Amino acid sequence: MEKVIEASIVPCPNAKHGCKETTTYCNQSSHEKVCKFVRCSCPVSNCNYVSSYSNLKSHACSTAHVWGEDDIHFQLVIDRPRIFNMNLGRKKTVVFKEEKEGDLIVVQAFKGLEGVYVTVNRIAHMAPGIRDLSCSLAKLNEYSTLRSGSLVKKIQKVREKMHLEDDLMWIPPKMLSGDHWKMQICIAYGYKFIHI
Repeated sequence: MEKVIEASIVPCPNAKHGCKETTTYCNQSSHEKVCKFVRCSCPVSNCNYVSSYSNLKSHACSTAHVWGEDDIHFQLVIDRPRIFNMNLGRKKTVVFKEEKEGDLIVVQAFKGLEGVYVTVNRIAHMAPGIRDLSCSLAKLNEYSTLRSGSLVKKIQKVREKMHLEDDLMWIPPKMLSGDHWKMQICIAYGYKFIHI
């Protein structure tokens, strides 16, 4: 009986969102990890929109959100550095919308015992076919700069806690002056900023 269940053909759990794939019952989780119809959540605070990656990009490009009118939602142009402020006392997340294609990039700061950890992620599915993004992230001080380069990881929703497997920038306490500080981000296609 167990072998019959494992060999059963089942539709993808994302079928109601447009996926036409079927898989065996035992391989269902393997397909879910790379399904391009997996549900992605809008990273803008107080927005409950959840849909596929392509629908989320359309949502971000619609009039649902005003980009650039406050200090936590910004437009972003590929290969063009953008200076922004982080404020740990008010909001630990800054969301960028790529100007042409509407990709959503999320910068999050997590306060630790030995400084602050900053992650950069992209709201997207894990299926092949989406170009990789890399990121140059810098913490700017009056007389010094701390810079880090990494591949931008794909996630489906904003995380409340830092994950140990995340690529991150560590900002030591001596580079922090209060909860409000200036940073610079530059996003590129491919691996341009991996080894800076």
